[in-house]
Amino acid sequence: MNYHLKHAHPLYVDRATPSTSTSSSQPPLKLSQFLTLVLKPPLSDKRKRDITDKIADFVALDMRPINIVEGEGFKPMMKFIEPGYTVPKRDTVMHAIKNKYNTTKQTKVLEVSHTAANIAERLGEVMEEFGIPPEKRVAVVHDNAANMVLCAQQLSQNPSWGNVQGIRCAGHTLQLCINAAVKLDPICRVIAAARRLVGHFKKRAKATSALTLKQKQQNVAEHKLIQDVSTRWNSTYSMLERLLEQRCPVTAVLSEPGTTHRSDRDLDLTTAQWRIAEDIVSVLRPMITLTELLSQDVNASLSATLPMLVNMKRRHLLSRDDDSTTVKAVKKKITEEIDKRWELTGSLESSIYIQAAVLDPRFKSLSFLDAEKRDDAYATVSDLAESLSPAEEATAQREDSSGAEESEPAPKRQREKQPDISMLMAFDEDQETEDHKKEMKTYLDRTKLGGTSSKSKRVPGDIP
Repeated sequence: MNYHLKHAHPLYVDRATPSTSTSSSQPPLKLSQFLTLVLKPPLSDKRKRDITDKIADFVALDMRPINIVEGEGFKPMMKFIEPGYTVPKRDTVMHAIKNKYNTTKQTKVLEVSHTAANIAERLGEVMEEFGIPPEKRVAVVHDNAANMVLCAQQLSQNPSWGNVQGIRCAGHTLQLCINAAVKLDPICRVIAAARRLVGHFKKRAKATSALTLKQKQQNVAEHKLIQDVSTRWNSTYSMLERLLEQRCPVTAVLSEPGTTHRSDRDLDLTTAQWRIAEDIVSVLRPMITLTELLSQDVNASLSATLPMLVNMKRRHLLSRDDDSTTVKAVKKKITEEIDKRWELTGSLESSIYIQAAVLDPRFKSLSFLDAEKRDDAYATVSDLAESLSPAEEATAQREDSSGAEESEPAPKRQREKQPDISMLMAFDEDQETEDHKKEMKTYLDRTKLGGTSSKSKRVPGDIP
């Protein structure tokens, strides 16, 4: 039997046979203990995956922080329950949760006409199927199509949807604001001329080869020209920016008789058109950064939308005396579109954007609002906090207790855009910071759950 164990079950021999150094002090194994130790098979890969899957269920369903799997009590518990199982890292658990989300979420095909009423009805069916009660239906995110906007309005008036609000896709909405500005005359004509110029180099291999040669001769970055696409965000900005970078090589190629036909030499932009292109790029650069920030999954934050927009208006879109006519026109049009599409000229204290900003430590001072609107916003959030049921309070406390994820170094491209990001987020390194204990006390007094929330009890101008 010993021979069989050594050759057929080598993994179990070391586990079942005591070492020679301690054999004299350890009692011999009983037959039942020996058979249990030897015959118990190791954990299969399927069993390990099943356990990890159940841990992911535990974290997701009970809304526990991911770092619970790294806890001092969790690992010994799992070791006692299943000695052969090694608790995975939190990245593995997070990956399992994301996979569960991707397999659980559904795409509902709307086979009938895509009217606002039909879409609202289908959304109601999805809510019922997943068991989402009205008090947890906070927002419906949608694009700017007329039927989706009307659908969100209908849902907000439906009692079965609670206090749900429609949230337009921020990146798409901002892109519409930019599109409205670049349609102004003479900006649209300059963009059309730039599009024809880029198309000339895209269609003619001889012109492309000559451009590469000129780039080397003039020591200019050997970048290809970019053709804008109407359905691709920010492509017009990218086209103009690259064209300005390659202005000298492009002009040199167009002026060569042996490379460019006489009828194509007028494709080059005029001095006035090049100046307008520079103005467009200078105005749109921070707007492009904002669009990218609002469109990235890792940066998606409802609380940052209005602070960014207001800071954009105050710090970048504000017309200055030295601005050219083109710059003033673009700034004015974009500002009008932002105010119209986000309704910034009306009452904001009940807006879900403002409520999210109050709860975000980065923006809780609401410095982008005046004192009266700021106090109204604090009062609204305090009223909402006091209306929470005990179960909802416990859920909120569990969510707040989740550990922060480890931060990763910012990529190079993001570091290059840091000045624009700081302007949008209103970061001010020179701003004097107040005492942390006083700030925390003031903030808790404003948002405490147990006290009374009355606008009359708030001192205007207090710092949260």
